[in-house]
Amino acid sequence: MTRNWPGLFQDWPPEPTPFTEYAVNNNNMEEVAVYVGLAWRLTAGLARYAIPTYYREEAAQSLGREPVLVDWEYEIESEDPREVRDNGFVPGRSTAGGRRPDSWQDMHRAGLFDLSTPRDLVRLLHAVVLDASSEITLFAVAPGPARQRDLVSSLSGSARPSLPSVIRDAEVFVDLTIGSDLGYYDAITVASHADLQPRIVALANDFARRIEAYESRLDSLSDMEAFLGAVPELAGIHLDAE
Repeated sequence: MTRNWPGLFQDWPPEPTPFTEYAVNNNNMEEVAVYVGLAWRLTAGLARYAIPTYYREEAAQSLGREPVLVDWEYEIESEDPREVRDNGFVPGRSTAGGRRPDSWQDMHRAGLFDLSTPRDLVRLLHAVVLDASSEITLFAVAPGPARQRDLVSSLSGSARPSLPSVIRDAEVFVDLTIGSDLGYYDAITVASHADLQPRIVALANDFARRIEAYESRLDSLSDMEAFLGAVPELAGIHLDAE
């Protein structure tokens, strides 16, 4: 995006705010809403499960529910704007150690959360996005409890998983990495056994139109209510729609 709403850099009224609604702030700006919209629309029709890297306990508090614990999480390093380093699955980590008397093993496991609406994804962002670099991995898989159990099983155990074995057929993997401090950058990593190129191209073209339309009306967004009313059109989603 080339322009941002000036109100992001001013004092905000009480909630709702850009952060409470879309995890948008005056550092990670409207592009965060675009990322949420892209991830949600790209995974339409599938059951969505997500791992917020490291901030497992904060994510549980933000969502108001506990995750399923798994041993592995995904890691993308985006410290160079020209290159993204894909480290694949790495042992899970969490902040749980200082919060409750779990076993050592559970302290060092990742949390897999089920997501029902885009607002759930935003709530995960609330837990992680203010770090120097934050990461959420989204697994969009076939609906149903049996597939959920298989996903949990594939992310558990001593053997390091491979991404091609974790997702199947037309399922979709999306990793969203957001850089906040200097030296860290944003990256979106997508994988599937299916050919996603036509869908990605269509979404990219649609978001280009949405961004252009949003930027053309920025000067007319006179207050917080107007801004919050414009963001759903930018993101292409409504936060409480499945």
